[in-house]
Formats: sequence, C-alpha cells, structure tokens
Amino acid sequence: MPTQFPSHRPHPRTNARRQCGRPGSSPRGFSIVEMLAVAAAIAVLVGILLPVLNAARRSALFGTSQSNLRQVGQLLALYAGDNREAIVPTAFDYRANLAPGKVRTPSPVGVLPPIGDVSVGSWVDILWTENSFGPIATNDTSTPNPWNYRNDSPDAAFYALGGDTKNIFRSAEVLNVPPGGGDGATPFGSGALESEKQNPGYFGGNPFFDARPPTNAHPYSGRYWVTGQIKRPSASMFCMDAWVGELLTVNEPNLSNTSSTLNLTGVEWRYSGGYALSLYLDGQVASVAEWDTLEELEKDLGVRVFDLDKQRFFPIE
Repeated sequence: MPTQFPSHRPHPRTNARRQCGRPGSSPRGFSIVEMLAVAAAIAVLVGILLPVLNAARRSALFGTSQSNLRQVGQLLALYAGDNREAIVPTAFDYRANLAPGKVRTPSPVGVLPPIGDVSVGSWVDILWTENSFGPIATNDTSTPNPWNYRNDSPDAAFYALGGDTKNIFRSAEVLNVPPGGGDGATPFGSGALESEKQNPGYFGGNPFFDARPPTNAHPYSGRYWVTGQIKRPSASMFCMDAWVGELLTVNEPNLSNTSSTLNLTGVEWRYSGGYALSLYLDGQVASVAEWDTLEELEKDLGVRVFDLDKQRFFPIE
C-alpha cells in the first residue's frame, strides 16, 4: 500500500507574511505627494473640460433661441394670412378704440395686470393671445384672483413670482441688463430692470412697426403695414435680441437719413463672439455682428430697419 503523504498546507504565519509583506506591517496608504499629484491631474482635466462644456451649453442655448424665432416667424405668417396680409404691430395702444379687442384685457375680470395698462402692449401679447398660449397662472398666493396671462404674455412680474414656462417669445439666454438698467421693460418703460438679469432674454420688435399714436417720445409710430408694402422682406428686420424689452427704440427723435449717429437702442449681442439673433419678414433667422450706427447696419450688414416700403433708407453716396 503506497505511503500516504499529508497534503501541503502553508503555515498560518507563512500566509500572513505573504499578505502583509513582513511580520507586523500594515497596508500602505497614499502619500501626500501622490494625493497632490492626483489633485493636480483632476484640476488639469477640469480646466480642459469646463470650456468645452460651456461652449456646448452656449451652443445649445443659441440653437434654442434660433428655434424660438423660427416659430415666431411662422406665427407672423399665419397672422398675416388670417388678417388680410397685415403685419403684426410691434407696439399698440387700443385704449381710445371703441372695441379695443381681447388683447391685454383683464383676466379674470376686475383684476389689474401686473405691468402696464390694459389694452396697451406689444407684438408678443398679440401673438400670445391669437394662438391661445394661455392661460398660465402665477405662483402668487397673496390674492384669490391672480392674473392668469390669458390675453397677455408673461412679463417680468411672472418670472419674479417664480413662474417658469416654455415661452418661444423669449430667448434661451438670460438677460444681461447693463448697470442702471431702466424703469421697466418697453413698451411700458424705458428698459428692463436690473432685477430681471436672471429672466429669459427679450426679443425686441422693430419700432418701424410701432402702431401707437405718435408722440414726442415715439414720433416714428402710428401706422399699420401689410406685407405687400415691404420691398425687401428678406432684409427687413422684425425683431432682434434685446435687453430693453419687447420693443426696440431709436436714439434720436428725428429719423433723418443724413444722421451719422442714428442707431437702435436696446439691442443685446448676447452670444459668443458678439452676435445678436434677428428675425426677418420672410421668416429667416440670422445672427448679426455688432454695429455702431444704423447706417452701418443697413449698408454694411444688409439689415433694413426703417423705410421698408422703399428700396433703402440711407442714400447711396
């Protein structure tokens, strides 16, 4: 009978030596130098990734704003088709009308609007009402009958109360109100308040389509236009990125085509590289580089603002 040898089992102390390296030693941790090296590597990676992520975020916001303006262009075309080719006025004042219509009327009855007079508003209010985007209730619990934005597009008061809703009439980028700001967004005030900086950015309408009765404050207004009167729809701007509010203004009361300083007030070049998005009457959306005067905007960049029923506003030299 063959000799039986006991199976080999390592001595417990021998196994411990293999696990620990040597008797009495403990597992080795990270040294300070190694931890600093790892932290430095993470910092380098973050420094590389942050600009890339920020650029991607800005690109996404830019694309969303473009999409919003394209949808606005479609609504303008639908409005013209339903209203004998009328172009939506960028500002209106119906208070003196016998039948002021449903835009900016009390909703519900008897409740005052949070900003501006009833029957006074902008192109945004008209398109909001015509296409039944409302009603949207505010988060205001201080009154039993809060304004519900049935016939009035959400304004600064809506966002100040924590309102949050998809609104194609606003930019995806937040406002960058300059120091000092204004006393309220146009067409009710002189410009957006500094407190609106975290609100979605405005699209400001072209004051050429301002249908309010002419006054010293806006002598260029007072007319309604139809599409057949516009000579170059592809170059005729309807609205553009703005910090001032839903209506752009001009810096001079006299719209002289010989002025070397005539310009729009309130445009915001809010996208990377100093660009503003603009919507034209043919429905196209384009980015426009920063300019210094209205003459430069028309002659060098090909964007028309005034005298859209004529071939040009500024004469050829």
